[in-house]
Amino acid sequence: MLAYSLLTHLSIAQGGHDTIGALLVIGPVGLVALILAWRSAQRVLGLTAWLFAAVSVAAYWHELRAQFAWVYLIQQLGIYSLLGLSFGRTLAPDRVPLCTRMALHVHGTLSADALRYTRQVTIAWTLCLSAIAAMSLLLFLAAPLRVWSAFANFGAAILVILMFVVENRVRRRLLPDMSHVGVIATIRASAVGGFGAVGRRS
Repeated sequence: MLAYSLLTHLSIAQGGHDTIGALLVIGPVGLVALILAWRSAQRVLGLTAWLFAAVSVAAYWHELRAQFAWVYLIQQLGIYSLLGLSFGRTLAPDRVPLCTRMALHVHGTLSADALRYTRQVTIAWTLCLSAIAAMSLLLFLAAPLRVWSAFANFGAAILVILMFVVENRVRRRLLPDMSHVGVIATIRASAVGGFGAVGRRS
């Protein structure tokens, strides 16, 4: 991932590497889409859609190559906006906040303080991810491309890691009696607890 980010940044910041930049931006997305289409229950439909998309990319390759930074911006905005939405939509009164759901998966039950804290953390993640998306768009429109690229490829990831570290420290201070787990367990909980179906209160 670090090598990918570095190569993408150099392609954007230095200029004159439109083909490499476009391949870096579009290639991984196309590969993931192909894998998902192949594993889909509607394989024929999925592969047909993928083939149509591939033909469209080939037909507009010149335009995509010339504007690959825009394609990368759209990907970045899509990733962070959807992640923010995944957290934010669980804050509705009839739903279980996403961080609460992850914590319940790890611990089974939570105290009232922990329930309140995990809701607040869900709000914090919603704001953090939304702010990253907004900052990326602002830098793309107002700053040199190399500045935006540095933020998109490195700064955003550093902010996410920093958020994990700060949240871990705050949680240990505010909930000293709670058994605490590391980042790996949290990631596993997110995979099982899910960014998919939204849990509802019983």
